[in-house]
Amino acid sequence: MKFVYTFCFLILTLQVYPHTVITGTGSGSINQTDMTGLNPGDTLAIRSGYYEMGGSLFNLKRITIINYRGPVDFGKTVRLGNLKQVSFSGGGWKTETYGFRFRNFSGDAFSLESSCSNLSISYCEYYNLNGIAFNASHFFTTYTGDTSTMALYKATFNNQRLIHSGALFAGSWVSNAQFQNVVDSISFLHIEIDSTNGDGVQVIGHSIYRMLASHWHIQGPVPNGIHDVGVFYTSGNGTVCNIYRKNGWGYLWRVWNLGLNGRANSYLYNCIDLSTENYGTVDTRLDVADTTTGNDIPFIRGASLHVINNTTGNKKTKNYVSELVIAGNFCSANGYRLEVRNNLCFNNVATGTDHIIKQNTGEQLTDTSNNIYSENPIRDELLLDTLECKLNPASRAIDQGLNFPFISTDIEGVPRPVGKSADIGAREFPDAAAIRPPLQVFSLKKWLAFSLGTLTIALILLSSSRGVRNKIRETTYKVESQPQ
Repeated sequence: MKFVYTFCFLILTLQVYPHTVITGTGSGSINQTDMTGLNPGDTLAIRSGYYEMGGSLFNLKRITIINYRGPVDFGKTVRLGNLKQVSFSGGGWKTETYGFRFRNFSGDAFSLESSCSNLSISYCEYYNLNGIAFNASHFFTTYTGDTSTMALYKATFNNQRLIHSGALFAGSWVSNAQFQNVVDSISFLHIEIDSTNGDGVQVIGHSIYRMLASHWHIQGPVPNGIHDVGVFYTSGNGTVCNIYRKNGWGYLWRVWNLGLNGRANSYLYNCIDLSTENYGTVDTRLDVADTTTGNDIPFIRGASLHVINNTTGNKKTKNYVSELVIAGNFCSANGYRLEVRNNLCFNNVATGTDHIIKQNTGEQLTDTSNNIYSENPIRDELLLDTLECKLNPASRAIDQGLNFPFISTDIEGVPRPVGKSADIGAREFPDAAAIRPPLQVFSLKKWLAFSLGTLTIALILLSSSRGVRNKIRETTYKVESQPQ
């Protein structure tokens, strides 16, 4: 009887407790197209090596895929489809930061070929990849209102590094109203871009909704910078925040603001955008033709854009302006907003008197305030430098912004606000005790007036003094001249 109980316990243990399945020979390809040999909760560990033929991962549910005993290199595309609650992580071996690597080939790293939900891809590196890191643009599904008919629903890309490679993500190219390959609730977190072999675009596509991009570091040249593009080039709504970009081409974000199944909002905040070539930081518009009529799901409405607490400067241009916001139609008559507040801009190219917003339509801008522009932020004691853009302790940007409860930190995690109110720009001055009140700066006109006034008073006093001395002398003379 004890043997029976023990046997039953072992069977139950094998069925209940997750275990690790090791796969791969170190070369060839990786193909796991169903749950054979796996149970939900298991880990699929890919043996270290170079898989020159790429691989296929399909029809998997609730498993984690990791690298085993070193890095896993792919020399061809890995095809994905029908993955639910699957985590693909290159952090499986402690000696490697990026355990999954796609290197030195022409083609896409990942190709999406059927719908996936709750998919996570992390700790991957793309080096000399002449293609897209994750390509979801090939048409295979039309959204009907059921999340299962979306191309991606609840997806996360975390800790990705791209070196001399193409775009990070590409979605559908057709109009949003066709609902092809819809992407909803997607995050791009902790991304490092070190040069590119394309035109600077990293996330591109229509029908991308509720996107979150946060904690990016972008630098390096853009060899094909000739197009009117942005690092994020999307039709849909989302949030782009905590991004540092230096050099490169084009906008940080070109966004056609749209909401899926209702009105939406888009946000750009805590971003530092420096020394880029051509165009501004964000190009925004809302085209009524992109929306649909009726309220039967699926339908499309517009979105408002909120541009808050950003720092942008030293931007160059060949044939246009480089202001913070290039503003197209935003349908203010229908209640949509373009809000531009708490932004610090310096040494950018503009036409007209407004160095922060270039307005390409006649719509009235009402939600703009608490912005600062300076030709020279060092001379004006706004910033200590124009590389990290740290605030001068005497900066007039300190405590001069509006407070937004949803922006609880700055670009590096310093709490907002440190003082009585938020600081203007992407950085919050971290030490309230070190803040110095700005010195009173007189204009030349005021200085001349002050100087002339002081000189006049001095002359009057001098004249009065001479008159008194003359009277004293005269009195003394008269006294001394009298007969004794």
